[in-house]
Amino acid sequence: MKQTNLFLFLLLTMNLLFSQTKNDNFLFWSSIRRLTVNDFVIKTKDLQTAPSFAQFTLTYEVRGFDFLTKNFNKKVNNYLIKSASWIDTTYDIAVTLKYQQTLFDISEIYARHFRQELKINRKKIATGMQFVKELDSKIMTDFSNRRVTYDTETKYGLDLEMQKQWEIQIEKELDELKEFSNL
Repeated sequence: MKQTNLFLFLLLTMNLLFSQTKNDNFLFWSSIRRLTVNDFVIKTKDLQTAPSFAQFTLTYEVRGFDFLTKNFNKKVNNYLIKSASWIDTTYDIAVTLKYQQTLFDISEIYARHFRQELKINRKKIATGMQFVKELDSKIMTDFSNRRVTYDTETKYGLDLEMQKQWEIQIEKELDELKEFSNL
């Protein structure tokens, strides 16, 4: 009995510690909250590096019996990793933040595609997790390719006309996939 209670206590404590660390370092995507300078843990000056860089990650918690689930929206999350992201505070911060926000929004599009594919193919989960791993790999590859296209077409957000076109397209895609929002 004491061992079981001790085990449960340790398990809950570890979960709490992990959750706090995750919450402090991972910024969950939001349609309302936009990125700020404070979301970038690393601050640089005088273009020692690129004006900014943000590391995004999609996490998922899918298990064998989740094929019974009809809604996977809470099982896939899109985050910015704050400690792996930097911003040059001497550069045009408004342009830099808009650029990184656009990338974060693109990442959210792929998180929604992930949720959509899980819903459509939920019966495949019953046969094993290989499908989910392959889907994760495909989604991340698609996001990376789209990121390169965005960077090239907008010159990293500096071509304001192309930037505006991308923002309109991204908003349209997010709206088309609103059923798969995590909010």
